[in-house]
Amino acid sequence: MKKFKLIIFDLDGTIADTSRGIINCHKHANAMMGNKIEDEKMLASVIGGPLLNTYRTKFGYSEADARLAVDIYRERYATEGFKEAVLYPEMEKTLIALKERGYRLAVATLKAEKFAIPMLKELRVGDLFDVIHGVDDKDTHTKSSLIDLCIKELECTKEESVLVGDSIHDARGAMESGIDFIAATYGFGFKSDGELTSVSPYAVIDSPANLNEIL
Repeated sequence: MKKFKLIIFDLDGTIADTSRGIINCHKHANAMMGNKIEDEKMLASVIGGPLLNTYRTKFGYSEADARLAVDIYRERYATEGFKEAVLYPEMEKTLIALKERGYRLAVATLKAEKFAIPMLKELRVGDLFDVIHGVDDKDTHTKSSLIDLCIKELECTKEESVLVGDSIHDARGAMESGIDFIAATYGFGFKSDGELTSVSPYAVIDSPANLNEIL
């Protein structure tokens, strides 16, 4: 078994169930763009992906309209959406236990950093993380670049680092950064054994508490 020093967490679908706020913001942004969408199952399926790319490829907007839609989404998220998140059961207890065991903890999320930090503070777990990195207003970061920022800032090696996430976007980010990946099946992304097999995770957890058991 590997001895990790740094555990990097995705946020949406891994630390917290943020689905209600995200779905409501997608509904609002699309409605404001004249594209009313009520299919919550479809809206839930895009959680975890890069926002700008989601509006271009999933909702079919041009580059300019996608950027406008993302601005509308984030405007609502800043006032209402981030408050609709709830921690997954056992998450706070798990983070505290990992911290007490000497692990460095970080967050690498495709959520805007200006929302991720206050959300984690609102959920009363923000102080448990050594660093929190999300995307900027220009959406210049990828999952991999955010992972790399966490590793560099905390002065760990890639061999000492592992990403915990719930989606194919997380798995790809870990692979691109050259670190191990732990798949969380309690979140939004992984819906079948085939999807899990395709990403070859270091381990699979079906609850946050499983992390303390496998590390």
